[in-house]
Amino acid sequence: MSDDGICKRKMSINVDDETRKLLQYGASENEESWSTRNVPPHKGYGARHTLAILAFLGCFNTYAMRFNLSVAMVAMANHTDIRSKNMTTDMGCPIMNQTKPIDQAVEFDWDEATQGFILSAFFYGYVATQMPGGWLAGKVGGKQLFGVSVLIPGILTILTPLVTKLGAGALIVTRVIEGLAEGLTFPSLASMLGIWVPEMERTIIPTFIFSGCSLGNVVCLPLVGYLSTSKALGGWPSSFYIFGGLGCVWYLFWQFLVYDTPAKHPTISKVERDYIQSTTGVMEAGTKSDKTYIVPWKAILTSSAVWSIVVLNFTTSWGYFVTLTSVPTYMNKIQNYDIAQDGLLVALPDLINLTLGLITSWVSDLMRQRGYMSTVAVRKLCSIIGLASAAALLPFITLAGCNHVVVVSLIVVGNGMLGVSWTALAANIYDIGHNYAGTLSGISNFIGNMPGIIAPFAIGLITNNQETMARWEIVFYISMAMYLFGLITFLIFGKGTEQSWNKASSEMTTIQERKSNS
Repeated sequence: MSDDGICKRKMSINVDDETRKLLQYGASENEESWSTRNVPPHKGYGARHTLAILAFLGCFNTYAMRFNLSVAMVAMANHTDIRSKNMTTDMGCPIMNQTKPIDQAVEFDWDEATQGFILSAFFYGYVATQMPGGWLAGKVGGKQLFGVSVLIPGILTILTPLVTKLGAGALIVTRVIEGLAEGLTFPSLASMLGIWVPEMERTIIPTFIFSGCSLGNVVCLPLVGYLSTSKALGGWPSSFYIFGGLGCVWYLFWQFLVYDTPAKHPTISKVERDYIQSTTGVMEAGTKSDKTYIVPWKAILTSSAVWSIVVLNFTTSWGYFVTLTSVPTYMNKIQNYDIAQDGLLVALPDLINLTLGLITSWVSDLMRQRGYMSTVAVRKLCSIIGLASAAALLPFITLAGCNHVVVVSLIVVGNGMLGVSWTALAANIYDIGHNYAGTLSGISNFIGNMPGIIAPFAIGLITNNQETMARWEIVFYISMAMYLFGLITFLIFGKGTEQSWNKASSEMTTIQERKSNS
């Protein structure tokens, strides 16, 4: 038996049930300070940090492969467009940023509705594997699932230029398959983090990992814009070869350096292992069997805390996906920015998103550790700051007219502020139910990524053959309403403490562990 288990047995003689639960589960409604922990924290670099770095790079690859098409599409699907400086269009702004005529790609004659369907095709597959991915990760472990969720899209991304020449139908099928594979990404990763992340690091580590998504866009989108206009490098196909290849190389490092649980890791220190296990309750080296991994579906699906996360995810994702998949088209057709500038513009909000997310996560965990604010107060404060700011700025985008500086500033700052609210969304799953993090992530992302299907297609219908500022104003007001609805829902129903259905699983794990060691 571990030292932690022996210590808990001795203490159980002299403490009441509530104190024992506090020691086992960590803070409750009246959260205890860091000093009440039974196991000393592990300081310095450890195995969990290697996992975090590689998971960060995995997220980087998934988002780079997911959204490179959003910028490349502008080059792939536009008709030949000869523009010169200070020209104007019938429905948009003066063309102020072109100094010489450009020749955009003429390979694919797809209208706006077709482009919207192609961009949304990925998410048809993506949402389909969210819930199965969470359940499967809980049973067999997240390592292999997360690995293939990057490897398969990597291979298909490399093949995309060839597939695209077969027609829009072939591209749609390929994107759906990519989505099926990437649908396993976050449920499998959430399942691993529920096992690997100590309680008082549940903001900083997940936020760091998921910031890889933002960095993927920061690096990918401007580069795709540049590659799409570079004849020397082969144009838009080169971006698919580069990012697909990176995904395949990453898979090799993931396979050899990462393990499903701390107990399985061959080189992890005992101090770090005990520290992690003291708050996660996962002691066994193997994955959970059919008998031990029983999901309390009724309790989860009737939990207001769960549904507050689901609604917040859906509404926040709506505005986020509008920015990533459709704003390049808005800037190209209405503001008349060129393709390379499109990529840089869409990347800037993610750069602010990444920076604010990391700062906010560090401050959030610091405030929780020192007892300045409860977990639920920290989560809700972050949601208010991020979503209220993003919602408030959206109406001014079209009101700014053709003032490019103001428009760009509003898009960058408004969407960048989502980095603050994402910290609450990313961490709250582990707050309320770390034992079922994979399942909760699957449920949340299944519904939360529906905007990936609906938003591009809806925008394609709203703007189809009507690429005007008035039509785009409708798009931005819809996003504003989504942000506010999600924020209000989370403020009313959001929770910051472990729920009873998750505690039941922890109690069962502890009982089984004691039986096996007795």
